Amino acid sequence: MPTITSYFGFLQAALTITLALFIGLSKIQLILKLIQ
Repeated sequence: MPTITSYFGFLQAALTITLALFIGLSKIQLILKLIQ
């Protein structure tokens, strides 16, 4: 079933990107709080 495999691959990539964005935003907020 290549369709299921590609779907899970896409899901994993989307999850990784979302997690990276979330971590990046939280780090930016932390840096901004330290600056103020």
